[in-house]
Amino acid sequence: MKKYRFYITLLFVAAMLTVSCNKVDNYPEPDKTLTGKIVDAETNEPLYTEQPDGTRIRLLQTDWNESPIPQYFWAKSDGTFRNTKIFKGKYDVTPVDGPFVPLTEPQKIDLTGEADVTFKVVPFLRVTLLNSSVNGTTVTVSYKIERPSATFKITDAKVFVSTTSQATNASFDNKLSQTNDLQGIADDVILATTYTANLTLPAKRSFYIRVGARSEDNVSRRYNYTNAIKVDIP
Repeated sequence: MKKYRFYITLLFVAAMLTVSCNKVDNYPEPDKTLTGKIVDAETNEPLYTEQPDGTRIRLLQTDWNESPIPQYFWAKSDGTFRNTKIFKGKYDVTPVDGPFVPLTEPQKIDLTGEADVTFKVVPFLRVTLLNSSVNGTTVTVSYKIERPSATFKITDAKVFVSTTSQATNASFDNKLSQTNDLQGIADDVILATTYTANLTLPAKRSFYIRVGARSEDNVSRRYNYTNAIKVDIP
């Protein structure tokens, strides 16, 4: 009889373990959507960045617990972002790690369906592509650098050349691109100068060109960029 009870007990425990292991997760999959953009607070122009390893969007779900674990996803290269796999809830949303003065306050959203947010930021530097021209296999671009805020040293500028529309520090042809080392030049001189770069590119091909600049206050060493332009070499 004792052996019989022992075997019955084992079968019961085994059955309970099987039920436990096959327990169905009844939580619905995250299906809420957050979209938005990051723009220059003064010009309302897109804040161009790298992708990946550019600007990230940080989410803190404040209605889940008192010390929420941050969730992150990447912004696109034109500063826009879209995430369609977020749980319903209340969130603090902040763009981080980008080439701009860090924001001190998040935007608070109550995500029940789809939300759209705009972040206005002050870039460390503002780079303007003034002109571009093609003469045979030579492309000439001119640009200026502005500094909306901060006082840290401007370190370098670069004309990025790529066969893709990215044309950033994450995707460029090192042999065709051109670096402008600005470490030894006073910042007031840099800000007053129009720079020109002449690039010799392979014939009968198309390229994308973008100018970037950075300064020492950008601890992540990310560039502030112009928009990308396409050039066709005859």
